[in-house]
Amino acid sequence: MSLMVHEPGLFTTVQDAGRLGYREWGVPTGGAFDRGSAGLANAIVGNDPDRAVLELTLLGGRYSAKSPLALGIAGAAMESRIESSGGAVRVLEIPSSVTLQAGDRLILGWAREGARTYLAVRGGWRTPIQMGSRSSEDRLQSGDILPAEPGTIRTRRLALPDRESPTVEPFRVIDGPDAAICGSWIDRAYRVGLRSNRMGLRLEGEPIAVESPADRLSAPVAPGAVQVAGGHLIVLGVAGGTMGGYPHVSHVISADLDRLGQLRPGDLVRFRRTTLDEARAEARALRITRRHFLLRIATAAQDD
Repeated sequence: MSLMVHEPGLFTTVQDAGRLGYREWGVPTGGAFDRGSAGLANAIVGNDPDRAVLELTLLGGRYSAKSPLALGIAGAAMESRIESSGGAVRVLEIPSSVTLQAGDRLILGWAREGARTYLAVRGGWRTPIQMGSRSSEDRLQSGDILPAEPGTIRTRRLALPDRESPTVEPFRVIDGPDAAICGSWIDRAYRVGLRSNRMGLRLEGEPIAVESPADRLSAPVAPGAVQVAGGHLIVLGVAGGTMGGYPHVSHVISADLDRLGQLRPGDLVRFRRTTLDEARAEARALRITRRHFLLRIATAAQDD
């Protein structure tokens, strides 16, 4: 009743809704970087949106089933196929559901666009719970065993519109507490650097002038915070720290945070200022739309 890891890809972790209620103690929330895609993968197999999933970054890896498993996959379009013990090969479309029979191998290659793909199992992956969450920043290793409930599900591909590139629109931001000490930067384009990860995205571009005293105090920060370090922008990710000493010049609105999780090295990024009222309205609209959308999919999946 498990999935075995043969090759873990570049950076594959177990994630759920995150570790809530511990930020005051310096513990990042973490969780899935693209929560919409993680919720969709869960809904495809009838789960609630917060069950533990595998977050596959850029390259998925190779896995085999020790029992029948009902799987859902969503997120970045990743080369995917299933090799049965008898030698048959099936191409797996994204997003879709599929049953992985005992002995089958799941092969997940490179993401063609976007950065992160999510693999759910009916009932959620049953890895250990720590501080109320199964989320972990430790990447999977070859030989790891992921416990799960056995199950089957019909193969279904969701007929959804093609995913847009995460860079198709500028990222909307509101001014941060240190906006006044930073020079002009909002109208420039930046490239995602190679040293970007779940903690933060390092953006490369023309150096930014910022007036910041050396003895400035650290202040609370959250995912989406745009800081200036050494003249360059860093956008905090879901695993970023809870306090920061760099100037906090702006903040990506919550409705655009999922797109941050799909950025890959080399992507060109732009920003656009918005208002706090618009940011709140966008967050509320997205929350309502997503809840209804995922509920419809999960209800249909429970008929299998």
